[in-house]
Amino acid sequence: MKMHLTSYKRNLIIGLLLLLSTAFGYAQHAVDSIAITIRPYAGLRGHSAVYDGKMEIQENASRIGTEVAMKKGKIGFVAAAELQINLLRGGSSFNADGSLSGGFLTIQSGQNQQVFGNRLGYLGIEFDQLGRLTFGKQWSVYRDVTSYTDRFNVFGSKGSATFIGGTDGGENGTGRADQSIIYRNKIGRFHIGGQVQARGANNHRFMDGFGFSTQVEITAPLRIGAAFNKAFLSNNLVQDGKVLGLSGQPTYMTLGGEYRGTKLDFSVVVAIQKNGDFTQGRYTDLQGDVIRPTVVFDAKGLELFAKYKWDKLSVLAGYNLYVPDVDGLKQSNLPTPLDKDFKRNDLILGLSYQPIKFVQLYSEQRISNGRTALGGREHSVFTIGMKIDLSGSFTRTIAL
Repeated sequence: MKMHLTSYKRNLIIGLLLLLSTAFGYAQHAVDSIAITIRPYAGLRGHSAVYDGKMEIQENASRIGTEVAMKKGKIGFVAAAELQINLLRGGSSFNADGSLSGGFLTIQSGQNQQVFGNRLGYLGIEFDQLGRLTFGKQWSVYRDVTSYTDRFNVFGSKGSATFIGGTDGGENGTGRADQSIIYRNKIGRFHIGGQVQARGANNHRFMDGFGFSTQVEITAPLRIGAAFNKAFLSNNLVQDGKVLGLSGQPTYMTLGGEYRGTKLDFSVVVAIQKNGDFTQGRYTDLQGDVIRPTVVFDAKGLELFAKYKWDKLSVLAGYNLYVPDVDGLKQSNLPTPLDKDFKRNDLILGLSYQPIKFVQLYSEQRISNGRTALGGREHSVFTIGMKIDLSGSFTRTIAL
C-alpha cells in the first residue's frame, strides 16, 4: 500500500532541507581552507567484585573510539565510532552502561562474550550557531537528562529506565539510540534536543520513535532538564495480547537537576515509564505447567548522586529506587507472573583516587534491599578496580 506523507512528515522533511540549505549557504562565504581534527580516546576499566560469597574479576565497560571533525568556515562535518572491548574476558558485569544492543522483548541471557561490540557510530553536520545534526547509533536526548546521575564507576543508572531489559536502550531510543537522527543546539542558557528513529521496523509507521529534551542553565554550576521519549511497536503486537503487560506504546518521561561545584556535586533524576521495560516472569498455568513469559511492566524511578572532591581523592554516595507496577499485571485465574516485592532498592557508596594523570583507582559498594522479578534477593556487591582513560586531539589545516 502506498504511503502518503502527512503534514507533520512534510514539515519534518522541509525543516531538515531548510536547515541544510542555510548551512551550505554559510559555507559558500568560507575561507579556502579546511581544519581537520582527530580525537582518539580509550577507557580501559576492570575490577574485582565480591558478591554471593565469591570473588570474580570483571570487565567494566572498557571502550576505544575516535571522532573526526572537518570544518570549513561556519560548517563542519563529523564522524565518530566507539567500540566496547571485553578486555578481561569477564563473564558478567554490574555496570548497566556495559550492556550492548538487544531487541525490545528479547531477554538477554548473559553478558555478551565477543571481544568487540558496537557502542556508538554516527555521522553529522555542525551548523555553527544553528546547531548540530547527527545520524547513526548515538547517545539519546532522553539520556541528556538521565546522565545527571550516571556518574558512578560501576553501579547506578538502575532507576531511570535508560538501559532497559539488560540492553543499552538502543531499540527504544532511551540509551544509545539505534538508527537515530538527532538535532542539538544551545541558545543562550537553553540546551535543546530532538530525536527520531528510522529503523525501518515493521510497525507501519513513517518513523519508529521520537523524543526531545530541554535543559536550562540556572547558574554556571546548576542546571535542570526534562526529557520525553516514545517508541513505536507494531499495533498487532500491542493489540493481540500475547505479550503480558503490554497495553500500549512504550513511553518514557524524566525530570532532573544537577549541581557541579568546586568541591561538591549533587544530582537527582526522577522517571516514569509506561510499557517501557521488560523482564522474564514465571507462573504455573491451570494445567500445572511452569510458564516463563516475557513480561512488560510500568515503573517509577528515582536516582540520587553526590560527590565530594579533594585534590586527588573523592567520596561518592547515591541511591537508586525503581518500583514496577506489579499489581497491573494480574491475570484472571492465574498468579501474577512477577513477584509482588519486585523492585530495585540500592544504596551506593564509593571512593576514587587519582594517583597520576589518566589513572584512577576506585572502590564501590552496592548495598541492595531489592528483589528480582522472581522474588530472589538482589546481591549486595563490593568492588575494587582501576580505570585508565587516555585521549588526545590533533588538528591540521589544509589549504585549498
